[in-house]
Formats: sequence, structure tokens, C-alpha cells
Amino acid sequence: MNNLEFIGYLIVFFGVINILRMTMLLVGSDIYTIKKHLRKNRNKKEYTPTFSIIIPAFEEEKTVLRAVQSVLASNYPKDKIQLIVVDDGSQDNTVAILEKFKQKKEIDNLIIVKQTRGGKAHGLNNGIKNYSTGELVMCLDADSYLDKNALRNAVKYFEDKNVAGLSSNVKIIPNDGLLNLIQRFEYIICYQMKRAHTAMNIEYIIGGIGSTFRRSVMEKINYYDTDTMTEDIDITMKIISNGNKKYKAIYGADVIAYTEACLSISALLRQRYRWKYGRCQTFFKNKNMFFNGDKNHSKLLTYFYLPFAIYGDFAFIFEPLLLAYILFLALSYHDLITLFSAFFVVTSYISFNILAEDTLRIKDRIKLLSLAEEVPFLPHGM
Repeated sequence: MNNLEFIGYLIVFFGVINILRMTMLLVGSDIYTIKKHLRKNRNKKEYTPTFSIIIPAFEEEKTVLRAVQSVLASNYPKDKIQLIVVDDGSQDNTVAILEKFKQKKEIDNLIIVKQTRGGKAHGLNNGIKNYSTGELVMCLDADSYLDKNALRNAVKYFEDKNVAGLSSNVKIIPNDGLLNLIQRFEYIICYQMKRAHTAMNIEYIIGGIGSTFRRSVMEKINYYDTDTMTEDIDITMKIISNGNKKYKAIYGADVIAYTEACLSISALLRQRYRWKYGRCQTFFKNKNMFFNGDKNHSKLLTYFYLPFAIYGDFAFIFEPLLLAYILFLALSYHDLITLFSAFFVVTSYISFNILAEDTLRIKDRIKLLSLAEEVPFLPHGM
């Protein structure tokens, strides 16, 4: 077998795997939507548990007030909300801005905690262990903010006593530039995948922004660990290691939060390196989860999806190289059909995900569909 034949087989292999993956996730997303619609039509007494929202902040003077105000503007009962901002040794005006705001607005349910620099996980643990009282605990990054319906929608999922943690639907705040647009599309696609993960009970990442947990479960697993770069993946794996049939990690499509995009390629690469490396750390800590035959675990998770995630990391390295090679050959041989086919497949996949994102307004979907042609090749999903 010569090199060209080997590369050809690799292209076919990655292509078949991706087609199967995309089909599975699109079908799973539809199943999630149907189940969500059926649950919505059930008439139940409103469930309004107490809610503690923890905002860890480090030098976030430009955005922390926006995060705080979004929580206070929620249409959830104000007497059921406790808001805790943990400042992690900021040297800017983060604390001064918060204290001035609290005094001016006379907000009793806002607690400002100051600690020496210890990192995000330390800050979350400090706020949850020492100050929070809510039945549910939400963690919200200081550079992010909530939709006004996020809290009210989040609690509905916890009516199921087996739900231990919930991932919110995070959207990139629109801004100018191609990099912002690419991240907006990427987040739409990746969070559509989470619908399928929930439908199949294979979720293992409750992303940090807007992540919500039962306080009792956090106490059971002793809160966040501080020995990985991605505390959100780590705590999710800690929870489901107790059995993901009883302790479910799910996704709430209508629990919407917004966050800032990475502003430069270098910042994006640093973010993705942290995500990938942190996940490797977490997988190594929880290696007993792989191919785990315990009856309390979903076999689809332990025998298929967790191993597939490792495959995905290798694909993350090789797929861009193969894509570049295909483009090189197509341009060298003036093969416009290959270029058009690749463009059509990727653009169609982006479009399907935009159309399926029912949390977007119709006019926003139309606008994004018109822009989809500008972003024919996206980075590998989260």
C-alpha cells in the first residue's frame, strides 16, 4: 500500500465515522425535542426550590455587574434567590463596583466574598460550602449572564429526582468579526449535540457557565476537586461515577446563558488546549469508568461514548491535516466538484443545526443561515 492509498483509506474512515456520528446526534436531538415537548404539556404544580447562584470572579470589573444584574432580573421568586460573588484576589475594581452597587440598590440577597488568590475551583467551593443555602446551586462565570427565564426553566428539570446536574444552553454574545461568527456556529452545533447526549444518557460534561447541581449531590461527592484544569468536566465525572442511571447529567435547551467569545486565535487556542488537557486529566482520574460493566452505568456511555471521546481527540489532530490535503489536491487538479461537495456537506450540517435550534428567534435563524456560507469549515466540536 502506497502513501496515497493509505491517506485515501484514512479519509474514507474519518468520513464514515463523522457521517454516522452526525446522523446519531441529529436523530438524538429530535428525540430530545419530542420528549421535552411531551414534558412541557404536563400540568404540574410549580416547583420553586431555593436557588444559590455562585459567581467566581477574578479581575472582572468590566463584566461582573452585568452577570449580577442578569440574576437579579430573573423572573424567579426573589425570596428564593441567593446570589454569592466570590472575588479571587482581584487587584482591579471588581469588589469596589460590587460593594457600591449593593449599597446603592440595598440588595440583601447579594453576598460578596473576598478571598486570597486560589483559583476558580477554590472560589466555587468557598462560596458553596461556607455561604450557600439553596437546594439548587448554579455556577455562573463573571463574564457571562443569564436569560431572564433561565432559573425558572432550570428548576423544571430537577422535578426528576434522578437529575443530579444540568448543563445550560450557552450562546456566544454576537459581535463583529469572523472569529466571533465561527464560535457562534460552533456553540450552536455543540449544544445541539447535548440534546442527543441527554436523550441517550451519555452526557459527561456539564459546562461551567450556568451549570446547576443539587446541593445534596455536591455534598455527597465533596464538591469541586482542584487538581485538574477543567473543574466542570471533573465534577461531572465525579457525579456520574456513582452511577449515571441514578445520578443523571442532562442538558436544558431552554436554560439559556450568554458568554463572551475568544477575541483572538491565540486566546482560542489557549482555551481549547486547557479544555483538552483538562479532559485528559479527568479521564485519567476516572479511567475505571471506561468499559465499566456496572449495572448502575449506561453501557452506551462506558463502552461507546467515553472511548469515542478519546478517538475524537486524535481526530482533532488528524482531520484538519486531511482536510488541508484534500483542499490541496482539489486546487492542484482544479477539482471544483470535490471542493463544492465538501462545502455543501459542511454548510448543510451547519444549516440543519441552526434550523433545529428552537431557542433562536426565526429572524435570527434566517440571519445565521445566510451567514453559514461564510464559514464552510468549523473546528472540531467541544
